[in-house]
Amino acid sequence: MSFMFNPHWYDDMSPINRPLLDAETMNSFTFGFKNVVERLAKIIEDNKGLVMAIDGCPAAYFNKLGNALSQQLVKKGKIITLIDVGVAYKDSDILADQFNENLPEDLQKDPVLLYGKLYSGTYSTIFDKNELDDLKNKMNECKKGGGTIILYGQGSCSQEFWDWIDITVFLDVTPKNIMLRTARGEYTNVGDDAQRSLKMIQRRIYYVDMELAVHLRKALIAEGKLDYYIASDHDETYTLAPFSTLQTSLSALADQPFRCKPVYIEGVWGGHYVRNARKLPDVFRNIAWVFDLIPLEVSILLAIGDHLLEIPYFTFVQMQGEKIMGKEITERFGGYFPIRFNYDDTFHGTGNMSIQCHPPREFCMSEFNEHGTQDEGYYIVATGHGAKTYCGFKNGVEVKTFLEEVRRSEVEKTPIDYDTYVNSIDSMPGQQFLIPGGTIHASGRNQVILEIGSLSIGSYTFKLYDYLRKDFDGDYRPIHSHYGSIVLEGERDADFVARRLNRAPQLLNQGDGWEEYLVGEDPLVYYSSRQLRFTTKYDGDTEGAFHVIALVDGERVTVRSKADERLRYELNYLDIVVIPASVGPYVIQNDTTNPVVVYKVQVKE
Repeated sequence: MSFMFNPHWYDDMSPINRPLLDAETMNSFTFGFKNVVERLAKIIEDNKGLVMAIDGCPAAYFNKLGNALSQQLVKKGKIITLIDVGVAYKDSDILADQFNENLPEDLQKDPVLLYGKLYSGTYSTIFDKNELDDLKNKMNECKKGGGTIILYGQGSCSQEFWDWIDITVFLDVTPKNIMLRTARGEYTNVGDDAQRSLKMIQRRIYYVDMELAVHLRKALIAEGKLDYYIASDHDETYTLAPFSTLQTSLSALADQPFRCKPVYIEGVWGGHYVRNARKLPDVFRNIAWVFDLIPLEVSILLAIGDHLLEIPYFTFVQMQGEKIMGKEITERFGGYFPIRFNYDDTFHGTGNMSIQCHPPREFCMSEFNEHGTQDEGYYIVATGHGAKTYCGFKNGVEVKTFLEEVRRSEVEKTPIDYDTYVNSIDSMPGQQFLIPGGTIHASGRNQVILEIGSLSIGSYTFKLYDYLRKDFDGDYRPIHSHYGSIVLEGERDADFVARRLNRAPQLLNQGDGWEEYLVGEDPLVYYSSRQLRFTTKYDGDTEGAFHVIALVDGERVTVRSKADERLRYELNYLDIVVIPASVGPYVIQNDTTNPVVVYKVQVKE
């Protein structure tokens, strides 16, 4: 999960995916909190000497489910022992010391303590050995006496308990709701009883808590140790599925094009284009970021009969990675979906995005223990008057002088004449800018860009100048001159940009009524960006690796499998859809009479 600190509460429920499921599979789901409790209670009621472990994501409502189960079973005369696995954690102070390396506090490097290092340990590292042994002994005694234990909390399904657990349950929570629950004061970090600010809790969630949870979820899936899965965002959509049922359903979804559920975030430079284009309700101050396909941020909606199942997108990837991405890509990127997509909207906004850069692969891995790089790309979707895109330095700029101004501005809040240093190009729809790590850049005011990013799990934006602008809380937005000066590639000037990062479209392929143009490709980035122009249809083939498409000009198209026309998704303007590797040959059909443009991205071989 990235630094999605302030997601808007609004739920866009429009991107519904409809996998082809038989009646037996659909009937295996249980919907609604009350019905789920009754089903789990029935499983426990029919057994003696049993341990049910309820694990899950940060901010899952473990107490609520555990107490409801206990009440249900006690009513039926069952003797229940309810145990919070937190009794076996190390002391809060000991854990805080243990995580010091992952959560450094150096205000010179990181003025608002945003960054850290991903935690590499498993839940085994947060348990106290003596307390853990006592808990295991208690479970042994209870089971021998025919009693029933409900063990709940983060780590209750970890490997330390596999020899004692009879039934495992995993409560999944979408990243957006983890953040919303935390902002409402409903979650403190695993094993922590210190008083912390919201941002410090969120930082620890990202670098520690989520790492523990997602790696355990992966292990439970890979080792076949997960019995029941619960999508637990809301009572009304609370959904339980046996693991085999979830596998069957997600396998079916991975056979067809699909779209994720977007997350909207307001920002000081945010615009109004996406809100109007998608006909969203008037509940936003503006929309700055639209997280349409940021793999560890978004969720995915499945229609199960008359019900909707919502799960984190990364859960889907962990369970069906090879069908979605292809075997080679899955192995190359360690099971992570390797490209992210979001819209940045400054249309009729108040100003530019910050002048910034991102770290390259080696720095991401060594400094933050991340899994890859943070390269980006901007594809210009829509522009207003005066729209510009900033990319690279102007020719002949003395980068040392620029950085001196950056450091002075950071401390003294002095303005910088950034146009003296940073190369800018008038924006036009259809332009592609590649932005490998270390390249200075910014999206200017009055445009919408489709931002493409490569594999970095976090969001490492080193702002070098932000126009002395304040955030919604009235604080100056942080500048990261320390990190920026280390990773900045000064030789990427206007000539370099024109030669490699902002090239004219090149015709690659054409067929009956369609043309495919290469709009962005360079050895510094591992993805290739294409533009499809057609009036009736385009014929494509995943050839064993996923494609991602976005309708960037036009009203509506349908992408469908050639092998089975039922495997399809209809895209409206701005929609972003994944075509899984398993689809193979496919067709994108124009559903109108006007020409359309579809943007396509794929991983290079």
